[in-house]
Amino acid sequence: MIWNTAMTVAVALALLTGSEAVAQEDATTAAPPPPPLWLISCSNQANPDELLCEFSQSLIVSEGNQRLATASFARVAGQDATRSVMTVPFGVSLSQGVAMSVDEQSVATLAYDSCDGQGCYASGAVDEAWLQAMRAGEQLTATVKGRDGRDIALSFQLSGFSKAEAMLP
Repeated sequence: MIWNTAMTVAVALALLTGSEAVAQEDATTAAPPPPPLWLISCSNQANPDELLCEFSQSLIVSEGNQRLATASFARVAGQDATRSVMTVPFGVSLSQGVAMSVDEQSVATLAYDSCDGQGCYASGAVDEAWLQAMRAGEQLTATVKGRDGRDIALSFQLSGFSKAEAMLP
C-alpha cells in the first residue's frame, strides 16, 4: 500500500511538473501581438480650443534604428477635412514634389513645405477618393526624385489604416 501511494505521488508529481513545463513552454513560445502599423496621437497644444489628431506610420531602418520616412494624416476632432504630411529623407529633388499612389494608382502630388534636421516635409489636402483608396488598398507609396534624378519609392502598409481612422474622435 505504501508503494502504491508513493508511486501515485511520484506519478502525480511527474504529471504536475510536466504540465507546468508545457504551460511554461506555451507561455514563452507564444509571440506577443505585433504593434500596430498606424499610431494615433491627439493634442490641443497648437490650438487649445481644438483637438488635432494624427495617425501615422514610419519606415525604420533596422541598422541604427533610424527613421527613414513617415506618412501621417491629420484632422481636427469632429471634422472631415484630412491633411497629409510626408516626411522624407534629405537628398531629394525639392522641385518634383512627392507623388502619392495607392496600389500603383496615382492619388496626389504633395508639394514640399520645408526641411529641417528630421528631413523634408511635403503636405497637402486628402480628398475623399484618396481616403477611399487607402481604406480599400494594401500599399501606399510615396515616390520622390533623388538629386541624381532616379525615383525612390517609399512604401507603407495600409493594413490597419481603416481601423486607425475609425478611432479618431
